[in-house]
Amino acid sequence: MFVVTLLLFLLLPPNDSRSRLVVTDSNEGFVFITNDSVYYSENGVDFTTRKHQFDIDFYRLQPIPSVEHENRIYLISSGGGEVYTYDKIKDTVKRIDNSYRFMSRFAAARLSVGDTIYSFGGYGEFSYSDKLIAFKENFREWNVVPIENPLPPARHKSLIQYDTIEQRLLVGLGSYSEFEQGVEVIKHRFDIIEFRNDNRWNTVGSFEKVNAQSLETNEVEIHAYKRFNHYKLPILYSNYGIWTVDFKNLKAYHHYNADFGRLQQYTDILAYNKETSRFLLASNLVTKDPRFHVVNEVDLLGLEYREYDLSLSEGLPGWAYVLIGASLFLLIPLFRTRTYVGLDQAILKEERKIQQQLSSEDFFILKRIIEAFPDYVEYPELQNSYEKDLSYESRIKKLRASIKEIDEVVQKTIGRKRNSIFEIEKGREDKRVKVIRIKDDNLKKTDFFGRLRRSSK
Repeated sequence: MFVVTLLLFLLLPPNDSRSRLVVTDSNEGFVFITNDSVYYSENGVDFTTRKHQFDIDFYRLQPIPSVEHENRIYLISSGGGEVYTYDKIKDTVKRIDNSYRFMSRFAAARLSVGDTIYSFGGYGEFSYSDKLIAFKENFREWNVVPIENPLPPARHKSLIQYDTIEQRLLVGLGSYSEFEQGVEVIKHRFDIIEFRNDNRWNTVGSFEKVNAQSLETNEVEIHAYKRFNHYKLPILYSNYGIWTVDFKNLKAYHHYNADFGRLQQYTDILAYNKETSRFLLASNLVTKDPRFHVVNEVDLLGLEYREYDLSLSEGLPGWAYVLIGASLFLLIPLFRTRTYVGLDQAILKEERKIQQQLSSEDFFILKRIIEAFPDYVEYPELQNSYEKDLSYESRIKKLRASIKEIDEVVQKTIGRKRNSIFEIEKGREDKRVKVIRIKDDNLKKTDFFGRLRRSSK
């Protein structure tokens, strides 16, 4: 009886309330940390657990998205202040700040870049924040980042992203409140702002051109939009819509074929695992009977999306587009040119669309072949990406099916019809081993002003 009880305990999910539960990805699954135990699951149903001795109150601790750290994450009290690190490899938690638990920055936009944590906005103590603060691990203190006046509009519940190339912090959307005739009214920010290293901030984009009604709704059965900053791109989601946002390129993607029924059942996105391309969803988190669900990103987001431009450029009047169109039609014989793009570059350009159509195993194989270009990759190396318990014959068979599937998907996506993207031959050193690479071909593109486009890349 004791053994049965023990086994049941090991397989039960964590039942702490949401405010005392820290969730992050680890290996091929997800880690759940409560005040006394660490749980691990790969499917959201079967759990293993162990007691820990972290001696930390996990009340309202939240993991912070990281730009550079893979095996170590920061945990911050939800109102700001206290900072911990969780080492996924060593399985240790350590407090690193000389601060205290704030109560003024709930729902701030936060992320870490190297050993620095940035936090913008937030709500607490009856006001919304308009300040950007930073925590540097070697100083162990929070400091206000000096920004020239006027400060940006205050807000909370924003999406956040970091541009590693131009080294700028980008924040978009959010909400605040105002009193109108003695009644507090929640209002929304639709701007996108950037912080650079010159102590200035600028408005660089806006969601105003996206129909605001598609982002907000008053219908009772529709859950309010929530934010998730731990994916490849920031996510705004509810069972009414899922948007991914690329602030760096000022693009928004509406995933209109997403699985909204699944989000009706599991209303919270808790974590994302980069290794397996899977999300961890949950429901009933504030009860003693939480439910968890793991889903592949393609199944949740769907394969199709609409792209929206978020730049501030003003649109031209309708008659101007007609005039420009007529002019281009008359100038086609003069400006019609052919451009050529390397096959590997054409694949990389459509990488996002290709990934959504392939399994994680197939996409890993494609990425390995592209990374090796112009060199070949041996078949045995690619076979190692499959389960270790498969026989050699099964791996060979599965690899052949993967290569065929990859070839068909890529051809369809980049517009290369009936012409394989792969070059397969026998190894030069060992003729018994096949090798594969992307063909050293050019993809022909016919476009207006083609030479200008190619030179601008």
